[in-house]
Amino acid sequence: MVALVCVARCRPERQCAALGRSVRRAGQRLRADKMDRPGNGNQDGAVGRPSPLRATCRNVGAYEQEGISVVDDGDRSPPLLFEVLGPIRVRRHGQELDLGPRQQRLILALLLVRGGQPVGTGEVISMLWGSSPPTSAVNIVHRYVGDLRRLFEPDIRPRARGRWLASDAAGYRILVDEQNLDLLSFRRLALEARSAVAAGRPDAAMVAYTKALDLWRGPCAGAPELLAEQFEAFNAVDQECTGVASDAADLSLLLDGGRSLLCTLRRVATHHLFDERLQARLMMVLSGSGQQAEAIARYHLLRRKLREELGVDPGPELQSAYRRVLQQSSPQENEGRQRTSTPERHREVAPPDRGLQSRYDGVTHTASITVGAEDIGPNGHVRSSRYLDYAIRARWAALADAGLSIKELASAGVGPVELDVSIKFLRELVLGDEIDVVTRFEYPSPKIVRLVQSLFRRSDGVLAAIVTSVTGLMDIAERRLVDNAAEVWADFLQDLAVVDLADSELDKA
Repeated sequence: MVALVCVARCRPERQCAALGRSVRRAGQRLRADKMDRPGNGNQDGAVGRPSPLRATCRNVGAYEQEGISVVDDGDRSPPLLFEVLGPIRVRRHGQELDLGPRQQRLILALLLVRGGQPVGTGEVISMLWGSSPPTSAVNIVHRYVGDLRRLFEPDIRPRARGRWLASDAAGYRILVDEQNLDLLSFRRLALEARSAVAAGRPDAAMVAYTKALDLWRGPCAGAPELLAEQFEAFNAVDQECTGVASDAADLSLLLDGGRSLLCTLRRVATHHLFDERLQARLMMVLSGSGQQAEAIARYHLLRRKLREELGVDPGPELQSAYRRVLQQSSPQENEGRQRTSTPERHREVAPPDRGLQSRYDGVTHTASITVGAEDIGPNGHVRSSRYLDYAIRARWAALADAGLSIKELASAGVGPVELDVSIKFLRELVLGDEIDVVTRFEYPSPKIVRLVQSLFRRSDGVLAAIVTSVTGLMDIAERRLVDNAAEVWADFLQDLAVVDLADSELDKA
């Protein structure tokens, strides 16, 4: 038989490693020895577990009880990656695991949010059933935890201590670190970023902030889809993420006007529409990136949402950001945009759409449009030309709500013409989408009117496109633009506020 030798004066870790190697060698030699023995009673190469090896395994167990791990590299469990910054996911070697029913997923999400700290059974029950749990609640929780343990370690023996899930008097714990849990990695990167800022290394801080926010995929654990009511543990993680995003935005504004963080910040802000600090930062970043029109449109969207859903007006921080955006110089509207104007310099605008639903809330004009089958192209989304059609319909709806009479305008010998159009495409629209087109009128010179129209997808408030157009009023007889467009418009409109035509604009004209 094989003797196992360990040096008594070695440190326990070295004894442990030597013992592990000896176990493997002993197993190999004992198997070979048994196979060479005639009449050993084994069939088809099967090998029984020899008692000396069993004794050795008992010795290994003694080391494990002392907190020293003896791991056979050949039997190591496949690594797992846990993700809770967004819909909860667990992946083994890149393959996503089926985490089971809703309550089981919620239990795992709560364990992950605690980041290795114990979670009491009472807290789990409160999350799942509130104040009215079933009589079998404790057993149900225990069964779900057992199912998770077997999912993570299919070969685990009953009542054996698992690699990933542990339980004691304090509750259940999941054994994770920043290498396999995105939340812990996020916190480490955020700490690195703040430390770099304190050390005067803003570029390094920006890199760490960006890496941290790239881990964030949506609301913590996808909780809004799993829970009917908000749960504090998940909300706290979301607030932690939005705080990091706001800090990163402040730094990005100092470094490059916010351009490097714009896409990331827009993605995070989409999921936190009522976080005014974050939304204010996004408006400033948009403006600093040369997208003032989108920043202004976003403010109007937020104000409408706050009034409709919460019954409040924007707070001081959001209002302050809006004023700062308005004070900044107007961006180059045509930069980076797809040209859609026709070859003719003067293209007459289509007549108004009488069936369109529109409204003026005292601040902005909004027209509501539903994407129809005739708008869809071969790729399954709205044709690019239809975005312009939506904008034209919305601007005519605004003029109609302001009291414009087409017959009176025509009888006066003037008509609107489109001088230039550009579209910035941001998100696709598909069949059945409901769109809110917010129209803003600007008067940069006496002869022209600039319209900035933001197309929002109503279901989630996402900005799908921005249409910017320059129009004028043509003297039909002389075939030239009238010199005082604002004054002429005022003569034919009953409500000047709808088209942002204040007295100051008439004075300038």
